[in-house]
Amino acid sequence: MDESLAKELFQKYKDGTLTEEEMALLESWYIAHAKSSNSTITTNEIEKNLDQVWESLPVNKDEKASNNSTVKPLLKWLAVAASIAIISTIGVNIFLRQKNEPKIKTVAIVQDAAPGDNRAKLTLANGQNIMLHEAGNGKLAQQGQTAVIKTKQGEIVYEFDMQEAGSRAQTVTYNTISTPKAGQYQVKLPDGTRVWLNAASSIHFPTVFPTTERVVEIAGEAYFEVAKVKKKSKRVPFKVKAGNQVVEVLGTRFNVNSYADEAIIQTTLVEGSIKLELAGKENQGVLLRPGEQALLARDLRKSADIAAGSFKVKQVDTKTVIAWKEGYFRFNNVGLPELMRQLSRWYDMEVVYEGPIKEYEFVGQIERNTNLSKVLQILELGDVHFRIENKKIVVTN
Repeated sequence: MDESLAKELFQKYKDGTLTEEEMALLESWYIAHAKSSNSTITTNEIEKNLDQVWESLPVNKDEKASNNSTVKPLLKWLAVAASIAIISTIGVNIFLRQKNEPKIKTVAIVQDAAPGDNRAKLTLANGQNIMLHEAGNGKLAQQGQTAVIKTKQGEIVYEFDMQEAGSRAQTVTYNTISTPKAGQYQVKLPDGTRVWLNAASSIHFPTVFPTTERVVEIAGEAYFEVAKVKKKSKRVPFKVKAGNQVVEVLGTRFNVNSYADEAIIQTTLVEGSIKLELAGKENQGVLLRPGEQALLARDLRKSADIAAGSFKVKQVDTKTVIAWKEGYFRFNNVGLPELMRQLSRWYDMEVVYEGPIKEYEFVGQIERNTNLSKVLQILELGDVHFRIENKKIVVTN
């Protein structure tokens, strides 16, 4: 749209007569042209009006004000416009004008997929499987000296059973909790450590931890809040094995992303301190401080900037890393393939590309309880196009 109409829409906003479609049109124009050197509307004029307009745009309503809010500031794409090729055409591709009336183009998706939810499988020491999302509340199983309990909140808790401990010889048994695609789950381990599992992930652990160290093994992605445990005034270390990496902690909060289809294992420290080592190379590790992330290449062909057998440490926004635990997709300069892998796991869909993969990067936040079609509609604001075919997301040119 031309700048005279933009000024008109700014004025209508001040007068309180701006419709939602006009707000969306103004938003689109701002992304495409507000910072353009060709714009005759001054920066001061833009900045004076933008903050107020921004708060009222349909895609930026406060999540606390409405349970139906699905989008956080995807328009922060503007702040990284230099790395995004889509900015200059977004208004043309998404919004159409007919007879001087703004009209929003809707994405033609005839099929849909619901978001994931709390679902997981518990595999007991004897091989028995329990579908946790189908099981009732209360005691589910007895594993040696430990009772497996499902709480009213849906969390799995391992509690030491004093009666069983007195009647049986102590034995070490192992359980596994695994989530499918489109599933997530939370578990409280026998030592009090809490673990959140993302989609297509698992954790393997003993039902009673020994007094010397606590060791678990994960695949996929998991967030830990490790309980501090002492034995005779000495802290009992907690170790997490993920691929060929071992994380050792004493009591802290951290996230490990170790999906087999990702080229890099990412370990992010939120609070406390952790030490990372390679299996069998205990003297070649790194220490992380809060806000740091360690990268370990799983596939060197796709991770040329990370040396073989070593960690690369960088500063990150931890809120972005653990957004999945809080119920969001949060993208911070995320490329299209990585973004689509996240959607594939959460919606249990296969991703197929028609033609070459474009060099897109995305910044923004979307609630994970949003249906797939709505997520794709939001992403299509970035000039990338999709269609859904049964259990496939087809990325088109």
